[in-house]
Amino acid sequence: MKKCAFVYMLLFSLFLVSVRAEKNAVNLGFGVEGNMSSDKGWAFGRSISIDVQFFTYVIMGSAVTISDDFKQFTAIEPEIFVRWYPPLTAVPFLKKAAFLEIKDGGFFVQGDIGVSTIIGFFDRDVTPLFLGGLTIGFRFPFQNGDYFMEPFIKSGYPFLFGAGMRFGCRF
Repeated sequence: MKKCAFVYMLLFSLFLVSVRAEKNAVNLGFGVEGNMSSDKGWAFGRSISIDVQFFTYVIMGSAVTISDDFKQFTAIEPEIFVRWYPPLTAVPFLKKAAFLEIKDGGFFVQGDIGVSTIIGFFDRDVTPLFLGGLTIGFRFPFQNGDYFMEPFIKSGYPFLFGAGMRFGCRF
């Protein structure tokens, strides 16, 4: 079951990339974060994500985050997400800021769904759990949107909450 979910998410990501790769709207990101995935405090997470811009305000993608506390706990979290950029450029004083072009960046709200595989949480057993969450962040584009930086905060299950930074590029 766990292998099937991971394979489906991987195939979904490859499908998204192949559908939209010719439009120069595919983003690849690498991130670091601190989250409350561990039962006794903070866990350190590393992630890789790939997403595709389908519409002006909507991005869909997939990500894999690996979190651990460097002692006994590891969580592997493949997920699929949908990101929405609210049309903030309609506000006159925000419209003047060049980095708020929706095409390249701005505030976002993201819904996440997936499977969290936890190793070592319950007597070293492998435990699959439903993953669901909400992420809020801001994408700062650089060099005409070819590179970006995204600080974010997130909340959900099973990680409770977290904060981090993602860096990436458009290809």
